[in-house]
Amino acid sequence: MRLGTFIAIVVFLVFGGFASGQSYHVRVDSDTNLRDANSLDGIIVETIPAGAVLPVINWAADWLKVVRGRDRLWMADWVNYTLVEFSQDAESNTAKPALTELLAPTASCCAVEWLCENERTRVSAGWAYRFGRCHVETAYLKPDYRVYNCCFLGTACFGDEAWRDGYARFQNLQCEVRSVEITGSDDFILRMHRAFAMLKHRAPVWYAYAISGLDSVTEVDESSPTGVHVRLRQFQENASALHFDAPGDAPIVWMASVLAHEACHVHLYEAKVFLTTGTSAAEEKLCTEVQLMVADIIDPKDYFNDYLQTLIDNIHNPEYQWW
Repeated sequence: MRLGTFIAIVVFLVFGGFASGQSYHVRVDSDTNLRDANSLDGIIVETIPAGAVLPVINWAADWLKVVRGRDRLWMADWVNYTLVEFSQDAESNTAKPALTELLAPTASCCAVEWLCENERTRVSAGWAYRFGRCHVETAYLKPDYRVYNCCFLGTACFGDEAWRDGYARFQNLQCEVRSVEITGSDDFILRMHRAFAMLKHRAPVWYAYAISGLDSVTEVDESSPTGVHVRLRQFQENASALHFDAPGDAPIVWMASVLAHEACHVHLYEAKVFLTTGTSAAEEKLCTEVQLMVADIIDPKDYFNDYLQTLIDNIHNPEYQWW
């Protein structure tokens, strides 16, 4: 089934900020520790001075993932900072107080389904909304709470009542799960199933995003072009994309993130975000940002995360353009 309403919600949540050309930065108001993990047990890599401005690229619970030089580090989101929104002319904008926008009821997961009982939760809910992560498999009511919900599996859900009903139907095995047809060699099919399973287990909202954007995944030979046919909702890939020299599960993490990237093109096409046919630097940047976000959620220390960030940073350089 086609999930027009669900797709529209996800596209709005994910691309509401991206499509405007904005990125999110914070200016710290006091000396602040940056750590290698989103925990107070994480190693302090650097203590930055008051006034430093950092791009925010992801969020997890009470932590912000920021870029500092070539490093991608974690900063506690309960420290004193000011939210700075940069347009494409980054240097001309001035700072805004962080809580002004982050606590706005229409720009927070508190308005969707979070139970926000204090300021820290509300600030985290603001960042979660910005990164399209209101409904994620992490704690948001109490530390041991997990969401297992039909709304993650392709059902169109909007509003608290629909999400509560989706949770109840999941418990009673009543979800209508949308499937993606995979064709190719046995090894290709097996590895694609592993990629979808990884996406479903570690990033369920992005799993729903992928399966609602792709109808089929097809293996093609090495001489054939790869990529997604947006009108057919068909992703064509060759076997070598699943076999390359990388440690551990990195090839599967990569393909899981690629599935979200290719679904992104379909969602953008169907939402008419871009009016021109074919891919462009702007569209590829959006979908690569989605891919990095997904890879970062699945494995924050993934082998390819720095590579994806480099692609994003150099998206207008012809030497980095793959499309």
